[in-house]
Amino acid sequence: MSGLPLEGIRVVEMGQIVAGPTAGLLLGDMGADVIKVEPPDAGKESRMGNRRNGPFYYFNRNKRGIVIDLASAEGREIALRLIERADVLIENLAPGSMDRLGLGYAKMREVNPRLIYCSLKGYLKGPYAARPLMDEPGQMASGLAFMTGPPGQPMRAGASVVDMGAASYAVIGVMAALMQREKTGKGQLVTGGLFETALWYVGQHMATAQFTGEASQPMRAQRHAGKRNGTAIYDLFTCSDDRKVFIGIVSDGQWRRICPVFGMEDLAADPAYDHNPGRAERHDILKKRIEDVCAHHTRDEIVAMLDAADVCVAPLHSPSSVLEEDPHVNAAGRTLPVQIGDKAGRLPPIPYESDAYSFSVRHSAPKEPGRDTVEILRELGYSDADARAFAGKGVVRGPGLG
Repeated sequence: MSGLPLEGIRVVEMGQIVAGPTAGLLLGDMGADVIKVEPPDAGKESRMGNRRNGPFYYFNRNKRGIVIDLASAEGREIALRLIERADVLIENLAPGSMDRLGLGYAKMREVNPRLIYCSLKGYLKGPYAARPLMDEPGQMASGLAFMTGPPGQPMRAGASVVDMGAASYAVIGVMAALMQREKTGKGQLVTGGLFETALWYVGQHMATAQFTGEASQPMRAQRHAGKRNGTAIYDLFTCSDDRKVFIGIVSDGQWRRICPVFGMEDLAADPAYDHNPGRAERHDILKKRIEDVCAHHTRDEIVAMLDAADVCVAPLHSPSSVLEEDPHVNAAGRTLPVQIGDKAGRLPPIPYESDAYSFSVRHSAPKEPGRDTVEILRELGYSDADARAFAGKGVVRGPGLG
């Protein structure tokens, strides 16, 4: 195993809640030295963006933490020293906040011409560029929630997919900027948009609407109307133990393999079921037959039967049950051991693998705001006396500083 790909890259993260911290997490997991800058009131219940809860410990591993009052002149001077030495700056503060603090891109590229300045905002350039936005309203405004929920009941996805997606795409931009910097020696501004990320997700539905000339309908409505996109069975079934399993029959091969396992030889012998369009037309009959089989077997039995037959099958899990029960999730490397506050836990790594390196947790998320303040100030050339003086004025905060 070689070292992680971003070893030697220095990142300053001024992130809050999900989007900015996700970008820092991705870079940190890949080996970058990420310094998370938090405000003086970090950790308080009133500080939504930096309160110590479950998501905080997920999105902020592999980072060192420093508390700086960016509203003070001395705090901004500390921040400038950090940025002068950084390869990447991440921020997802409200539009205009960084400029008001004197830390906007125009000034920072003068301080550090090689800096990759990564902003995560509600909207990219356009009429809405100055508007704030968050994950759920982004799903509403883009059409994503419309497609997710049943007719008349738009529904957000069960995870912060817009925040996390915007951060992921912005990190792609950061990686590309780092590659370009190798050729040009110059940094650049990379901006990720929450709204544009959600819009990217519904692009497939936009294409369908323009191709067919028909207005978009929620995915559930499409199924109820029989528009199954050529799939015969793509449904959730209840098993004898009241657990549920999702079964997908999307090819002729899967159809031929499921029939003997589920005792549907009579349907297999009927030419009307030979191909997906015919099976889709007879979806209700086929679904009833599969429901009857599932009703006489436990969820795990159904999964084992169809897995052995090479038919697409998935048990319905909650985040808790998949972590506790799933053999794949519990296999080596599928989760990372982490400290979640005072508790030892396990959380997912970045979802890709390389044969050159593996991921690990080098730093747990900073339970104590400013956990690494003294260490970072020393690296910037400040003495311990300077650190204590800053702490006395409320410019910084950290363990051992009073």
